[in-house]
Amino acid sequence: MNIVDVDIIPMDNKVEKKFIIETTNKMKLNYKIFNPGGNKTAIVIGNKYTQEERKKINDNILNTNIGIEQVGFIDQQNYKLEMAGGEFCINATRCAIYQYLQGKEGKIKITVSGTKQKILGGINKEKNVYVTMKINKKINQILNKKDCYNLIKLDGILLIVLSERDSEKYIRGLKQNEKETKLKLKGIMKKFKTNEKAIGIILLEQEQENLKINPVIWVKAIDTLYYETACGSGSLATAIYKYSKYGIDNFKIMQPSGDFLNIKLNVTKDYIKESTIEGKVIEE
Repeated sequence: MNIVDVDIIPMDNKVEKKFIIETTNKMKLNYKIFNPGGNKTAIVIGNKYTQEERKKINDNILNTNIGIEQVGFIDQQNYKLEMAGGEFCINATRCAIYQYLQGKEGKIKITVSGTKQKILGGINKEKNVYVTMKINKKINQILNKKDCYNLIKLDGILLIVLSERDSEKYIRGLKQNEKETKLKLKGIMKKFKTNEKAIGIILLEQEQENLKINPVIWVKAIDTLYYETACGSGSLATAIYKYSKYGIDNFKIMQPSGDFLNIKLNVTKDYIKESTIEGKVIEE
């Protein structure tokens, strides 16, 4: 598959990008760009592509759009999101919900790659886009500690959370030589054998009064490695880790972009029933 032409067409004072894709049949590919508080996401309208086609479309969009970190494909007939690497992504799910609801208040249930559960999500009166995820597990079924690594297994992704103290040297490394430090972190990720499509390391720091995450995420199938500007799954993993230490169930977590995601855990004793992740989504 090769991308052979590009048309940029103004629509309602916005720009919709249309690509002509050369496959066995020529198809037009439409995608929109969303910013869910960082972690800019391209949502392709239509998902009738093979895994190989999705990989090539993903690579082309990332290579031709500075700042986009991930690509998802949505079904035009059903509420369904398929990520290019088959992983589960909370922020991309929030972007898909925004697209399906056209930015208007409401709620839907959406099927997402990387998880068997249907995700309830919507847009509330404050225009925040949220997802509510069923967890239904005890803390010790989700969180395991190995040395300094706090392993939190969520649907479709394994997150490795490091304390503020253990994160310091890697955060310094990201500032001094991001590429080299990301590869070091990828080497750590590779030590943990997991069936999840994606794996990430979440580095924590305190910025004034705010708890801030620094997420480095590796999607194995498409081999992307990003120091992401926001991460919904990483924020949820951080909330679970902090709950295990301090018993707090409501968090406002700062993203590398400077924006915030709100995380609410529904917990009875040490049993997490569900979680809600909420924040702004902007169509660009």
